[in-house]
Amino acid sequence: MLSSRRSHPSARHITAMFWDGLFKDTVMDAVRSLARLPTFRVSVGSLSFSLLKYVAVLLFLVNARSWPLTWHFRVFRPVMSLRLRWYMLQLRLLLKPKQVKRREKAKWLQELCPVGQDPLEFVHTWKGWASPDDSDFNLHLSNSCYAKNLDCARLEAALKYFPTLCRAGGWIALGATHFNFLREIPILAPYEIRMRIAGWDSKWVYIVARYVTHPRSKKSKDAKALPGGKPSGSPDTTGNAHTGGAPYPVLHTPADPLDAESKSGVATPTHAEALARASMVHVEPDGATLNCVVVNALCFKTGRITIPPALVLAVEGFVAPPSAGADAEQFSLSNPPPFWGEVQKLIGEEPTDLRRLQKFYAGGWREVPEGERWWEKAVEGLEERRKAGMEVVGALRSGMEGVRSL
Repeated sequence: MLSSRRSHPSARHITAMFWDGLFKDTVMDAVRSLARLPTFRVSVGSLSFSLLKYVAVLLFLVNARSWPLTWHFRVFRPVMSLRLRWYMLQLRLLLKPKQVKRREKAKWLQELCPVGQDPLEFVHTWKGWASPDDSDFNLHLSNSCYAKNLDCARLEAALKYFPTLCRAGGWIALGATHFNFLREIPILAPYEIRMRIAGWDSKWVYIVARYVTHPRSKKSKDAKALPGGKPSGSPDTTGNAHTGGAPYPVLHTPADPLDAESKSGVATPTHAEALARASMVHVEPDGATLNCVVVNALCFKTGRITIPPALVLAVEGFVAPPSAGADAEQFSLSNPPPFWGEVQKLIGEEPTDLRRLQKFYAGGWREVPEGERWWEKAVEGLEERRKAGMEVVGALRSGMEGVRSL
């Protein structure tokens, strides 16, 4: 006789069935809760979609200066502009005789050179503004964008200072950049980068870049009309003019110990001390606010060979101003400096053929005896001021080299 057996679920099955039911109930409760929440629906043609579209387009346009390849265009724009001018000149001379072409090209290229200029006084100014994409969350020009925009200013200055070096295939290597931030540049504020050579040695040339902003307050206009640079009855504030004269800490005190010593007859500040003291003041001679000071250490190269800075400066036409008196005629293309004939020998009659100059840059200058190096005589009138500038920037370089051992 067969007996029937009923299978009973085990404890494991009972536990699994319990947790399975509990899980399903929990999930269903969560889904019902989410269904009760308000939903944000964006459909094409709705007000929300239009708002998001305009916000996206606005952000895209505001950051136009940071689009891909925009930085490259801004940096190389002076090169492209100069190249375009050269092509336009060739187009105008297309039907001219060969001698006329050569003469006009040589004249055009020589006009690019700063012939007769004092290298320690020749200032190049690059203008920019603190765009939203260059500013940080404090609504100031970001620290990284100081260096970013300095690239644009450096290449533009290189074409102004050393056009012949660039045409001869030389290049300028950046060895170091030292930033000293003094005051912030507010968002949307226009500013200038003023670049000037501070000094050079046998290898390095030091160019100082000064970031300045111009006051926009009405008081600054009245200050220029009075001696001393301040309107009568105005308080002695050293604040940022862009924020209505709000005071900011400065790095100098009204009583200058160097001035006190010179007045008392104890000591007279040297030219190097005067340069160091001037670098601590936050107001430029024209009334602009000094926001940042940058020292660039550069060297000139042709391939991997270093070119002496004095040689590059002389080839470009830089020279000390004449010291024969106030009525002495300044050097220029019409009144070239005494060594300009040596430069013309290196450039040759064909203005676009600089192979002789390239060979001289590549090491031919070493074959010239010490006493016959005309490029050193070309800048010997600047020796005292050059050494004074090197005392200032040289101290910065030696200090940074000492930091390496810390």
